[in-house]
Amino acid sequence: MGGFNESIKKLVSLVVLEPHLESAWLTTLAHMEHLAAEQVLGSISRATPLQALSAIREHAADEFRHRDHILKIRPYAEPANSDYATLRLRLKNIAESFVQGYFANPILQKAKNRFAAYVHGALTIEQFPFQIYSAYILATSHGHVRECMQEILAEETEHIVLGRRLRENLAIDEMMPLQELHHIEREMCHKMVSRMIEVVAGFLSPIKKLIKPQPSHQLVVLLRERPVATLAWIYTLGKSEFLAASHMQKIFTNRQLTLPVEMLSHIDDEVRHSRLLQRSVLLERRKYLHDPSYRQLERRMLHAMERYMLKFFSDLMHRYSSPEEIYLYGAWGLEQRVFKHYSDIVKETENIGVAQILDGIVIEEAAHAQMVHRSLAERKILSLEKFREVKQLEEGIFESSILGVIELLQGFDLQFFPPYRTDRMPVTTAEVVF
Repeated sequence: MGGFNESIKKLVSLVVLEPHLESAWLTTLAHMEHLAAEQVLGSISRATPLQALSAIREHAADEFRHRDHILKIRPYAEPANSDYATLRLRLKNIAESFVQGYFANPILQKAKNRFAAYVHGALTIEQFPFQIYSAYILATSHGHVRECMQEILAEETEHIVLGRRLRENLAIDEMMPLQELHHIEREMCHKMVSRMIEVVAGFLSPIKKLIKPQPSHQLVVLLRERPVATLAWIYTLGKSEFLAASHMQKIFTNRQLTLPVEMLSHIDDEVRHSRLLQRSVLLERRKYLHDPSYRQLERRMLHAMERYMLKFFSDLMHRYSSPEEIYLYGAWGLEQRVFKHYSDIVKETENIGVAQILDGIVIEEAAHAQMVHRSLAERKILSLEKFREVKQLEEGIFESSILGVIELLQGFDLQFFPPYRTDRMPVTTAEVVF
């Protein structure tokens, strides 16, 4: 992915290549300022100290004003054509998923109240202007743009000072680990920048691939082009993590056997992964649950994954008689799928919050893979031939199981669920954290 600062320089060097492209970029920055203002206002609650209310409202007013100023300095207020209009929406969606995903991160979720979440969230996500605006100011050739962005950047410094002052007055039990939050913000911002580079570079030099990819890759591409479908699929993957845990336990409980020691923490991890995935799309998904077409989409996806799990574990039970072999080789097969499928989604998705959660799960699955190898070796049932056999079995079942999902997405009603939505709804810290 390259270094963070290098990625930022590359992105801003692309967006300043021509005025309509720079206008799309400025539209995106304005949208982020708008989202920041909504987050600030949404954090106000009964937990907000009365003496802080005025400063917080001024903070929100600053962000709304920044939005308006940025919109005014665009070389072109309107896109040149439909391609540029789509580019604007794609960049805005990526940016929004970064903001939403950051405020839904597991650490901020543990905030004692909305005020503490605001203080820590604002302190850390306010690093974004310093990471991005500074590089953009150096890259743009428009003097009035440079002057406006410098003024905005100066005001963002005041917001950092405000956050530090408010944090000093928090109770000890309201304090949260700033270093960890800064790390998460930097990681997610890097993901956002890298994805934007791919989108802008692809817009400038479209490449048509002639080789038909595997169904699994077709799926992630279709999901990238249909953000609403991504919500349904990530929710489905969350359900599937729980389903996998259930299948693994049944290998032993159906035989009235005690679960292996190593399975206990493994099951806990899968259940936690299930919750993380479902939570990562909670707010966006909620907007569509009233519609029967969306609910049917989720049901069809979940049914496909249920068939995949059932077929995979049924075939393993026919091949191996030992419950330890079924569990360990089955877990290994599922872990290989997680590594590949989740990594593919991370590379393609424009939902930064989802990418962050999937990356974290992939890292943890590496520990599970080590556990499987160690347990197989200790039981003297480690076999490279069986690894190859399970890999081939799992791949065949997964690729065939998702064909129906691909067909479903190819016929997806894009009039009702457009690939890039224009009716974005504001997301607030209040909704995310509590």
